[in-house]
Amino acid sequence: MVFPTIEFAAFFAVVMAGSWSLMPRPHLWKPFILGASYFFYGYADKRFVALLLASTVLNQAAALALARWRDRRILIAAIICDLGLLGWFKYYGFFALSVDRMLDRIGLPAPLPLLQVALPVGISFFTFQAMSYVIDVHRGDIRPAKTTDFAVYQAFFPHLVAGPIVRASEFIPQLATPRDPDQVPATRAIFLIVGGLVKKIALADLLATQIVDPVFDTPSQHSSLEILVAIYGYAVQIYCDFSAYSDMAIGIALLLGFSFPDNFDRPYTAASLREFWRRWHITLSRWLRDYVYVPLGGNRHGPRRTYANLMITMILGGLWHGAAWTFVIWGALHGAGLAAERRWAESRRRPAAPAVMTTAAAWPAVPAPRTPEVTGGRSAAGTDSQPRP
Repeated sequence: MVFPTIEFAAFFAVVMAGSWSLMPRPHLWKPFILGASYFFYGYADKRFVALLLASTVLNQAAALALARWRDRRILIAAIICDLGLLGWFKYYGFFALSVDRMLDRIGLPAPLPLLQVALPVGISFFTFQAMSYVIDVHRGDIRPAKTTDFAVYQAFFPHLVAGPIVRASEFIPQLATPRDPDQVPATRAIFLIVGGLVKKIALADLLATQIVDPVFDTPSQHSSLEILVAIYGYAVQIYCDFSAYSDMAIGIALLLGFSFPDNFDRPYTAASLREFWRRWHITLSRWLRDYVYVPLGGNRHGPRRTYANLMITMILGGLWHGAAWTFVIWGALHGAGLAAERRWAESRRRPAAPAVMTTAAAWPAVPAPRTPEVTGGRSAAGTDSQPRP
């Protein structure tokens, strides 16, 4: 079940009515919204409901254990389990095929079994959310949530399959008090939903079927001008597609009384790669910054280490978008571009005014999320349905 369908419209009408009627009674509302979210996720394939449930139980158990013992080994075990699930479902085929081809080229054929592993929708989003939760508990930034609250946070259907990547510290406090229907910015929510539908159906899908796919499928049958138009059309398509789902997710959450963080902010107006990553998929950008780049050392250990950390972070960001070498190369190019921009900025810096080194200085200064409130935010995010490499 996806947002721009009749099935989802009927589902949401029932859920919104039930949600507002039960909201004053949290002991009834939470099981209701949890059941609705699991129904939403299992609508396409009920087998994946067990995966979402397993992720919730595993990470909540880890968070409770970390709050009690503060043992780093618990955190490492939880992260390994999270990445193991993500790796199996999303990257096993890519890894097995890559190793098979590499061994074949050097004359050592040892084919790994190429299993057909179905990709659970949204696994990248809820896995990253779970990891940020246990890491924040280990750091002492947040306390473990009630098990029911964490389950609602993980499964909440507006952001479950298409983002944004919402952190526990942004969402769970909003569960503390009942939402007030009089405070819901319905006009903004409807504007986001309708705008998302227009971007998805009238722009992204139309560009894909009429311009991009025909040219990309058979480029030799088209002129240079048609190929150029298709390339620029694809840039518009992926932005409209990604941002449409997030606009709808943010608007739907607003109608239920919950605020999500911003995720897109006119990225194609950026004047540099660093600024681009302040504007494109903002919740992913700050996740990579706070849970990959900074733990690697940020820019605390000299220029070479900083450039290496940028490369590693962006390559992993590329892999997050899709299991293909094209995404690895795409991430590496962005990492190299960020490193080159930083080097250029350092070369232009006056010797008399040395920079103060901070862990995130080399990383795009992603705006801090707004304090959770009912008034909501602007913008959009990607989905687990991958763009063309």
